Amino acid sequence: MIGLTVLTVPAVLAAGGVGMLAVAGAVATVAGWLIVRRREEGRSSVLIGIALALGLCGVVPATFVALTPAPSSAVWVVTLAISAGAGLRLAWIIGNGAQRLVESMVWVFVYVFLGLAPMVQLRRAVDPQTTPLIDHSYDATALSVVLVGILALALGLLCAGNAARRRKPAVAGPTVGPARVTALAVVGLLCSLYYIATVGSGALLGSRMELIQATTTAWPDPAISAVVRAVAVMPLLVAFVALQVQRGRGLATGILARTIFPVATGAVLLLVANPISNSRYTSGTVYLAVLASLGLVATRPRFRALCAGFVASLVLLFPIADAFRYTTSASFKASDPVAALTTGDFDAYAQIVNTVQYVHEHGVTYGYQALGPLVFWIPRAVWPAKPIDTGILLANSRGYDFTNLSAPLWAELFINGGWLALALGMFVFGLLIRRWDAGIVASLRATRTPGLLASILPFYLLILLRGSLLQATAAMAVIGASSAFVRDGRLRAGRLGGTASAPDRSNLGT
Repeated sequence: MIGLTVLTVPAVLAAGGVGMLAVAGAVATVAGWLIVRRREEGRSSVLIGIALALGLCGVVPATFVALTPAPSSAVWVVTLAISAGAGLRLAWIIGNGAQRLVESMVWVFVYVFLGLAPMVQLRRAVDPQTTPLIDHSYDATALSVVLVGILALALGLLCAGNAARRRKPAVAGPTVGPARVTALAVVGLLCSLYYIATVGSGALLGSRMELIQATTTAWPDPAISAVVRAVAVMPLLVAFVALQVQRGRGLATGILARTIFPVATGAVLLLVANPISNSRYTSGTVYLAVLASLGLVATRPRFRALCAGFVASLVLLFPIADAFRYTTSASFKASDPVAALTTGDFDAYAQIVNTVQYVHEHGVTYGYQALGPLVFWIPRAVWPAKPIDTGILLANSRGYDFTNLSAPLWAELFINGGWLALALGMFVFGLLIRRWDAGIVASLRATRTPGLLASILPFYLLILLRGSLLQATAAMAVIGASSAFVRDGRLRAGRLGGTASAPDRSNLGT
């Protein structure tokens, strides 16, 4: 690793931003070649794991270090360690190839948003423009919050893994009722078409701000507006995925279930969730969920390609995807990956620092902030004292004009209950992740789809991790309610944490 870094970094320094793109392309090419080379094996790959460990833990962090000035404080070294640790776990997951879809998304978030981004920000002494004047005297405590959360998460994963090895395997089975799937498809289409007719096709195909303005004009109350936008997209997404699950498990009969409804729901869904007028998180969740239901993670090579590509996309393409936020003419925030990591897209660490400062000055909220996501559906006109979004609370406490800020899960837990809530919450989160991934692997062994919720929520998890929870709750509730409606309780797939008895493993390697 040291030798490769020594050879690579000088070349990157000479080429600047272009060199950074070249390094990313080279790492992706090598990883892709190894994935294709082993596409028939369907087993763990030590070569892929080593190649990605070299890239994620060595070349990429070292390149960012080389392209940024040396700061006066050494606190940035902690973020380097976070990047290396998360990168190492990601490399192991990808090399192993077992489709741990949920865990991989969590470590991708940690690697990019809590590792690389704050490392660049601290080394350049530049705060995201949406969170200016960060009080860096709280850096040590904020990084402790990040580390405690990561360690508690890892402990939860470890404990759940040990428990999973002692549980009796369960075989995945059909989990959707065809009549209910048809009903949800019809309702989802009607809701989406009503939304399109209300906001107008011009706003829907315009910039993101135009769509927000049209939606706010039609439904002025923020809570109602959030629910309406969720209902316009998420039932249709669940219906599309359910149709694919139904087809994959041999339950789809007739031209309606096999052709007409999938085509109709897919076409309307891609329209209402288009990446121009919708947030990148919403459109990304929808598009990736659609692809997952069609087999994106059905095999180990595809899963490996998804994970490796997702990391590269967050660093290289994520800021570019926001080009149409304010106008239909593309406007880019940053010209290179180093500058991109200092934009407001990567304000997670800055908001954790702001959370630590808020708790220091005002104390924890003892669960009061957590009430907001739980009762999101209550209009503020009915309950004026309803907790506001945690991102907005932090912005107000710092006097920011721009309040549409993130509040990572680490910040949400810490502001609600301090160190105890942080450690306990992340530990439980780790337990749930491991059990959920076991269920996904079981489903993929029985069919080429991860399952109903498993095709959607792992990608939506990035929204939940970045926060704030109140912003993400409306869509999450609609997804959950829609999934519960189409699920056939007589044909449950066994325990969430069960693993299938694997009647056929041949499809895992193709």
